[in-house]
Amino acid sequence: MTEELEAIGAAFEIPGRFAGASLLKVGHIHDTFAATYQEGERRRRYVHQRLNGRVFQDLEALMENLVRITRHQWEHLRSAGIPDPERRCLRLVRARSGRPFHVDEEGGIWRTFHFLEGVSSRDTIAEPAQAYQVGRAFGSFAASLRDLPGPPLAVTIPRFHDLPARFAAFEEAVAADSQRRAASVSAEIDAAAARFQGLTRLLAERGFAGLPRRVVHNDCKIDNAMLDDETGEGLCVIDLDTVMEGTTLCDFGELVRTGTSRAPEDAVDLASIRFELDLFRAATRGYLDGAASLLTAEEIAVLPLSGPVMALENAIRFLTDHLRGDVYFRIHRKGQNLDRFRSQLRLVELMSERLEEMGEIVEEAWRERGARAGGPAKK
Repeated sequence: MTEELEAIGAAFEIPGRFAGASLLKVGHIHDTFAATYQEGERRRRYVHQRLNGRVFQDLEALMENLVRITRHQWEHLRSAGIPDPERRCLRLVRARSGRPFHVDEEGGIWRTFHFLEGVSSRDTIAEPAQAYQVGRAFGSFAASLRDLPGPPLAVTIPRFHDLPARFAAFEEAVAADSQRRAASVSAEIDAAAARFQGLTRLLAERGFAGLPRRVVHNDCKIDNAMLDDETGEGLCVIDLDTVMEGTTLCDFGELVRTGTSRAPEDAVDLASIRFELDLFRAATRGYLDGAASLLTAEEIAVLPLSGPVMALENAIRFLTDHLRGDVYFRIHRKGQNLDRFRSQLRLVELMSERLEEMGEIVEEAWRERGARAGGPAKK
């Protein structure tokens, strides 16, 4: 692999000599490597990433999105005089062909980023201060793209956050029962259907259909926010391949789903799963502080439902994949997708029990943000 990565690096406008590389992150989608280059007495690191054309069908459109997004972020940071911009947004390295990506001999598409030094992500939130910083990073990201010039970004994954569509695919998997697993999970199937009916009713009552469509991240898991290793400040949001039109409900909901419980996503012991209201409070304040005046009263009304909605969406996707034979999400043990479903459904249950308190926290944080801004919150 080292020789291959050296050849990939040579295809990009990187000064210096290739000095080695290692696997950076074992993710669900792309293959990612950190490579070191020696330039005189100085060493620099870059990230080489081989893109997954199975998950993303139009990689050229994806890269066009990425160029527009990162350029806009960089210009926003520079024009606002925000310090340390090179660690606050991803920066692409052009291929020597002039394109933002390189096609290897086998037809694989590669891209390269400058390495973000002195920052790291978290798999779980350790304390409310971290939840605040992660929330603020995602809120700031959404606010920075509010004035992204047209045309609309390409849709990289159609109907990515479409709960009815996800449920329809789930029902198809149940009916097909290709792996003969439906009978053994009949209780789980019924529980998913009941939660779907209940949450879609609440969303309709709170006006979800009328929410504004915005350019959003669409995958605000906590490990997609990079924090300063020394200060803990939330600096940069990564994994931008799903940035496209959507709603803030999905962004905030994924932040809540992954940032308010310290149990792993595939926890087997359901009693170990906790929904921590202090982490929710901190993440909410951080997100609203970062988003500033972006959100409307209609969005605020729906935010308390966002965590349960995104936990349910992921639960349904995990159970669907279990029924289909584990063909989408990587598993490392038998029944892992079923464990993921059960843990996420438990999180839906725990959050649903605290909806009233969550609503009060969101309203309080919104009022506080408005007061700090010197006026009433946006109506």
